[in-house]
Amino acid sequence: MGMRYTILIDLWVRKGGSMLEEINNKEMKIIEILSITMHLFMKNFKKILIVVALIFFPISILNVLIVERLSTSIIVLLDLIATKGLLDNMSVLIEAYLDLMRNNMLLMAVSVFLEPVGIIAIAIIVKGYLYNETIHLREAIGEAMNCLWKIIVAGLISSILIILATICFIIPGIYLGIIWTFYVYAIGLRGYKGWKALAYSKKLIDGRFWKTLGFLIVISFIAVLCNKVMGSVFYLLPKHIATDILYDVLTYFYVSFECIALTVLFMNREVVLLGEKHNTTECTGESKVDEDV
Repeated sequence: MGMRYTILIDLWVRKGGSMLEEINNKEMKIIEILSITMHLFMKNFKKILIVVALIFFPISILNVLIVERLSTSIIVLLDLIATKGLLDNMSVLIEAYLDLMRNNMLLMAVSVFLEPVGIIAIAIIVKGYLYNETIHLREAIGEAMNCLWKIIVAGLISSILIILATICFIIPGIYLGIIWTFYVYAIGLRGYKGWKALAYSKKLIDGRFWKTLGFLIVISFIAVLCNKVMGSVFYLLPKHIATDILYDVLTYFYVSFECIALTVLFMNREVVLLGEKHNTTECTGESKVDEDV
């Protein structure tokens, strides 16, 4: 009980400078990272809301439209497979299968190439809060947009290698996915590109593979829990494309929470494994990220 109340109090009294000192001083435990993450999420909620509206909302529309087409492709395939004259409809079957593959590729492209733009924007906002830097929100989003080409190059390399590794044997694919957890943050916060971003991410996993996996499982569990709660509410609403889009948009709030948690972990690993101390400045407790977009 005492630990819980201490965490709740810390959410309100912590300042950016003190949190940066925590990141600099030791290897943080999961509960400590989640505590800081909750503070950062609440203190920067307005900025996160704008990022969700400007970046993740259009992505949600794309997601829902692609999923609708994907569902149609699956239904067509199942209907064709269920028919006895499958050989007579082989050309239609091939076309339906290709359409299914195209939609899967589109959905993957949105996840690998577009979502990281919003993730980087939030990571920049969080770093600005911790450093007590005055950063206009439009500048944070602009910097994230400027990383698009770097995201595409690193995303292509990692996706192709992970897919190939998974096809050969699933464990190597999982391994690559874990060691490249931080490549988007290496691009957005350190300016690395291509293979260098992937290599930098691997450095932050060295000797901490199982701890990283455990952390990812914890935040994934939180995401699943939020998804279950939200899904039970939306289950009561009428089925409509607008409802689907709203649901998808809301999921990006806990994606933002995960992003903040990984940003804190990324910065802490830089200290612990690379000896990269972050500059601690006196913070007033209020974010200096300007909301003017």
